[in-house]
Amino acid sequence: MSILNRPSDGLLSVLLALHRGLVAYGPQSEASLLDLIAPSSVVPDVKPDMARQTLTRWKQLGFFFSDDGVIALSTAIATIGPNDSERLRAAVLRLVLLPENNPAFSLPGDDDQEGSRASDATRAIAWVLAQDPYTFPSRYTDVEQLRSSQGIEPTPFVNDTRWGGFSEWAAFLGTAFTGAKVGLVPNPAFAVRTTLDEVFGNSQELAHAEFFTLLAAALPVIDGGRYRAMVEEQTPRPWRTHRANEVSPSLSAALLTLEAQGILRLEMRSDAPTRLLLGRAGRELRVISHVVRLGAA
Repeated sequence: MSILNRPSDGLLSVLLALHRGLVAYGPQSEASLLDLIAPSSVVPDVKPDMARQTLTRWKQLGFFFSDDGVIALSTAIATIGPNDSERLRAAVLRLVLLPENNPAFSLPGDDDQEGSRASDATRAIAWVLAQDPYTFPSRYTDVEQLRSSQGIEPTPFVNDTRWGGFSEWAAFLGTAFTGAKVGLVPNPAFAVRTTLDEVFGNSQELAHAEFFTLLAAALPVIDGGRYRAMVEEQTPRPWRTHRANEVSPSLSAALLTLEAQGILRLEMRSDAPTRLLLGRAGRELRVISHVVRLGAA
């Protein structure tokens, strides 16, 4: 099955409700938890199945665990405060990207198999981040036309239902943002920010080669990442082939966003190897040699 297939595998809003229920009331039996967040007096007919399907899928992905029939939050999720939405989003992103939750990248096959876990979402994120964020379509029909023109297989989106699911998840996971007039804009600024402790460690600055290597390991859907590389291999006609010293427009936009927010500083130092940030249609924006983290202890 597919986490993008909302009718079968649940909703983000339901996942958040399940999380809130367990934070507020502690571990519950499955029946008690489902009755708590989807009581029959409020959710009639068979609609509670959505809560059950969401719970089932996210138990598989490691958000919840079950011990002798009692549902609780996994250790990584249980340590997050009830109002700390940023840490929760970052933790869910990590779960989605875990190798064990992306078996389709190790054993290529039909993403609709029950065991595909989050492979569909990861493939879609990697493909979308490889596009030009300044011209990325806002309607599914145009997205499908773009996909078809590039010939990517397996397809990131089987239908508009999966596209709708992706738009919601991509914004929550911080790999894109949405606007009323522009639709979905690929920009992983939030996702990049969540990796900075891992990328920088005890350092305050990194040469560009080390920075991008560590970033790709921590966030494998961006330039040079394992999932991204596999999706690029499955795309015979990409809109643009980037050279080794170029940063894709979506990742360039993310880094410039973080610089504008005072989180990073992108520097160009003389006599140092460089990398090129790209903008709309692959236009050259800036040359950088180092990335400095600001405001970190």
